Amino acid sequence: MALVGAYILLDGYDRKGDILGDVIPGDYFSGEMPDPYYLVLKPADVHNPDDVIRYSGSIMGRASDLDIFERAAFYEWYFKSHGFDVSFAYAEDFAGTGNEHLWLLAKNQKGEVIEVDPSFSDVGGRSMVPLDPAYTRYDREYMDIFEAADGLGQHRLAWWKDEKAYKVRDVNVLLLEKEKAQRMAEA
Repeated sequence: MALVGAYILLDGYDRKGDILGDVIPGDYFSGEMPDPYYLVLKPADVHNPDDVIRYSGSIMGRASDLDIFERAAFYEWYFKSHGFDVSFAYAEDFAGTGNEHLWLLAKNQKGEVIEVDPSFSDVGGRSMVPLDPAYTRYDREYMDIFEAADGLGQHRLAWWKDEKAYKVRDVNVLLLEKEKAQRMAEA
C-alpha cells in the first residue's frame, strides 16, 4: 500500500485540477497569486501565543530576502494556513516616522490580540512580538490577503515571487499530496 501511495505521489502527480488548485509547485516566477492561496496545514495550538513564536522561527530564514510588506504577507499566509486567526495592521505613518508599515494581529480564542511584526528589526524593534504601544495604532486592518491586496496592491505583497519563500509552500503542497496519496492507498 505504501508503495502504491508513493507511486501516486511521485509518478502520478497530476498538478492540475486536484484539491490544491492549479498552481504547479515551483511556479513562483509566474507572478500570479497561488490558487488556492491558503492551505489547510497541520493546525497549531492557536490558544497558545507561544506557538506564534515557534511557527515564526520555522520560516524566518525563508523570508530574509522579502521586503516589509511581502514578509508580513508571507507570515500571514503561513499562520492562517496553520489555523491562526490573523489579520494585517497597516499604518501610513508608523510611530511618527513618516514611513508606512505592515504587521500582523494574531487573535486568540478570547479575542486578545498579539501584535506580530516579522520585520521588527527593519523598523528598530527589539522583538517579533513587540510591546511598543505604536503597534496598537494603525490606520486600517485587513482581514486577509485579498482585502490587503485590494487596499495596498497585490504587487506589494507578492512573497510568492521569491524562490526561498515559495519553497515553503512547495514543501507543504507536497506534504498534502503525500497525505492524500496515503489516504487513497489505505482506502
